Amino acid sequence: MNTTQEATVTPLSPSLGAELHGIDLAAGFDEAQIGFIRDALHRHSVVLLREQRISPQEQVAFSKRLGPPLRVSLFTQHKPEGVDELTVVSNIVKDGKPIGVMDAGALWHTDGAYLAKPDMYTVLYALEIPQRDGKVLGDTLFTSTVAAYEALPAETKARIAGLRAVNSLSHHMELRRKANFKAPPVAGAVNVVAPDVEHPVVRIHPETGRKCLFVTEGHTKSIVGMDPAESTALLASLFAHVTRPEFVYRHQWRVGDVLIWDNCATQHLAITDYGDIPRRLHRAGIAGPVPV
Repeated sequence: MNTTQEATVTPLSPSLGAELHGIDLAAGFDEAQIGFIRDALHRHSVVLLREQRISPQEQVAFSKRLGPPLRVSLFTQHKPEGVDELTVVSNIVKDGKPIGVMDAGALWHTDGAYLAKPDMYTVLYALEIPQRDGKVLGDTLFTSTVAAYEALPAETKARIAGLRAVNSLSHHMELRRKANFKAPPVAGAVNVVAPDVEHPVVRIHPETGRKCLFVTEGHTKSIVGMDPAESTALLASLFAHVTRPEFVYRHQWRVGDVLIWDNCATQHLAITDYGDIPRRLHRAGIAGPVPV
């Protein structure tokens, strides 16, 4: 059993991210250990556990301690070993069919933004990480929506206060199509699987109370009630601002990494530079509240 006395925290970048040392998820965890991880997550928005060796069942057991699992019907065909709470993220094709979601996360986004209740946390476990000529590929970039909001000019904060935005799975799929990214197959119309939803442009973090920018390149379609040209210009400005380098941490994956992130306090982008070199991760989503 892990103990909190054994665990330490090392920040990974000025804006967000921390590596937690002295934690072995396969060895089990008590409430104090979960509290330690949750506190680090709320302080740093992204937490990293290296050199983990866990089964799908152990990943689910750990994830459930962070909150109730979120099952999305869009990905029901990509489950590892019949474990309903996990989704395979992979470019591997077996018997002519992809074993997982391909080109996942290839646009800046926050998980589940197209849902009425988006993911609160994500737990991603790395099993196969691509390399070419000794260089690790398939990095993931994270940006702090808290730091980005706080760095906005006062006049911009006043302008976006109280605004709401349309977040759309169908819009996301169209962006993927235009960029030639592979989109997951959807049974029936996308707007039936996940109809468009409205969320605040600035949401309040349900645990920390901090303000977070909640519009993303990958899912946000428009500002409610705003002239289309003005909406497009404002969103483009916010998208460019939230992904400025000073807010970003770039994660280089290793096999055995467990990465946990806060979808209210971050956005992320997967770098799809590995082509057909095998990549495989197991993902668990943790349900969150309606954004306010």
